[in-house]
Amino acid sequence: ERLVEQIIRGVYVPGQRLHEMKLAEQFGVSRGPVREALRLLERESLVVMLSHRGASVARLTEKHLKDVFSVRSALMAICAEELAEHCSKEIQATLDQGTAKLFKASESGDVGEYIVVVYQLSMYLAEASGNDIARTILFSLGRQTLSLTRRVFEDAGHRQTWSNKWRNIVEGIRSGNLEVAGRASHNLLSAIKAAALAALAELDAEENQLASKKPGNGK
Repeated sequence: ERLVEQIIRGVYVPGQRLHEMKLAEQFGVSRGPVREALRLLERESLVVMLSHRGASVARLTEKHLKDVFSVRSALMAICAEELAEHCSKEIQATLDQGTAKLFKASESGDVGEYIVVVYQLSMYLAEASGNDIARTILFSLGRQTLSLTRRVFEDAGHRQTWSNKWRNIVEGIRSGNLEVAGRASHNLLSAIKAAALAALAELDAEENQLASKKPGNGK
């Protein structure tokens, strides 16, 4: 989990090698647990393992990002619709409290807290719906894109827009209107997807620019 947190925070960037010995020293463990952790993260598409080259932080591609958000959008909509059908007062109160925390983090500019609240709310929505399969998949897919969405969450305008869209989901659930709750979920994930794709394009352009300045590239 500590390695996942560092990948999400950008301590380890996409494409960066992950040396087992250095990680073992950093976390105070033997290479065995590190190797096993890397294999688990490979299954979640956070790490790439290549023979004779070791492990490195996975690079998100445009196609992979689009696929992830398409699945997340569909599953979030299903969970929101299921909650709209049978939401209790306790669940609604928790959603309202979380939404208030989301707006507070957005307005304060605390990006780290905003990311935490967004992730917690998304997982709670899936858990409260009672759909264990959706929750498991959303948990994995959400982790895959957090390092990139962290970058886009730094924009105050994006945070405000997405907070409002999240509130629309909660209000759709409160109204008991399945169509409204589901559509609001699609709208939120569609907006985050568009911003994430733009951020990915910016990162690729930055990497290409840095690569062009390296000695031996003919320039």
